[in-house]
Amino acid sequence: MRRLLVFGHRGARGYAPENTLKSFLLAAEMGVDGVELDVHLSRDGELVVIHDDMVDRTTDGHGAVRDFTVEELKKLDAGAKFGREWKGARIPTLREVFDGLGRAEYRIELKHSGKVYPRVEEKLVSFVRDSGLLRHVEITSFDYDALETVRRLDRSIRTGIIMHGKARWFVPIARKLGCAWMHANSDLVAEDDVSAAHRKGFKLGMWTVNDGESAERAARLGVDGVTSDFPDAVVRTTRRSGR
Repeated sequence: MRRLLVFGHRGARGYAPENTLKSFLLAAEMGVDGVELDVHLSRDGELVVIHDDMVDRTTDGHGAVRDFTVEELKKLDAGAKFGREWKGARIPTLREVFDGLGRAEYRIELKHSGKVYPRVEEKLVSFVRDSGLLRHVEITSFDYDALETVRRLDRSIRTGIIMHGKARWFVPIARKLGCAWMHANSDLVAEDDVSAAHRKGFKLGMWTVNDGESAERAARLGVDGVTSDFPDAVVRTTRRSGR
């Protein structure tokens, strides 16, 4: 049976403020195979790690990420809303995450294409190349224009489509985009989706798997990897069962 890879969703977001360095480090301590994170561009063109277009939900600030410089984003508290003990956590740049985690596996979700963030694909591809971690990075997105551009810029970078819907419906799109992975909502994955992906040479990932029972189901289906808000529970289950 194939080994099920476990990625910490925005780090260990069930235990720590999402997409902060503290969250990623905690996920690493829990024994994940890698971390999943989200990338936007600041007003001054820096790759910054945050999920939403707006800073309101996760920080004490208000407004669109794209309207803040990195220096301004760094003044926002990205931890206090999660809990007092996390007060002072900051929005990291992608460089800070790479520097903090080092040679880990990274699944980077590009939130928008260059239509929203001019030349963001070029900036991300260039950064990944220069980091020395190209073999440890997969770039994913719901925005297929972004994936098409990444593929055109550098065919050696792994890419993956994220889907709302049955994975088997998206196989032709994944083939057209030259992706290595397909990522589907866990509630929508069945055996025929896994077999359809594998027949065409794709690896299939599931989001978001938050308990041991769901991890066991993913393993039985033959899924290749999962992302989890509570990666310790999933890691314990998969390692105990040898999956």
